[in-house]
Amino acid sequence: MRMISAIALIALVAMAPACRTRKKARPQAAEDDGQLASIVNVADPHAAIQLVRGFYPVENDAWRWTTKNFTVMLRPPSGSAQNGARLELKFAIPDVIFDRVGPMTLGARVNGVDLGPETYSKAGEDAYTRDVPASALQGDAATFDFSVNRSLPPGDKDQRELAIIVTTVGLVLK
Repeated sequence: MRMISAIALIALVAMAPACRTRKKARPQAAEDDGQLASIVNVADPHAAIQLVRGFYPVENDAWRWTTKNFTVMLRPPSGSAQNGARLELKFAIPDVIFDRVGPMTLGARVNGVDLGPETYSKAGEDAYTRDVPASALQGDAATFDFSVNRSLPPGDKDQRELAIIVTTVGLVLK
């Protein structure tokens, strides 16, 4: 009986590694490497450091309100210091804002270079896109100062100055 128990024990120990279930590797979330991003989703908690001023907290896990003047810091994509890049700001003008203030003009400057204004004559989703010259993208960071000519002033229902809703802002190679 001892012999059978010993053989069974040896067989179990030998088979144990074969019976183990291996855990599948789970994809891991991207880690914050301390570098600025070229494209920022404003709802991403890691992006908050790049939203320098003029942004309110994230709403609906997707977007942020801005004030009339807001600033974003972006990392120029590799090669943009030679070839330039394209700035893309995706935003919305809600009906509640447009109905009160009318058409809005949005403009931007990057490292002191004026990128020009654009007027938006209706509510809804839109984008502000501009070519950014290589001369404005020298270095590890580019500071974009945006301005909107009109906003909803603080009131009884909401104490914030509200201009537009931003979802993403970024630099892509041309």
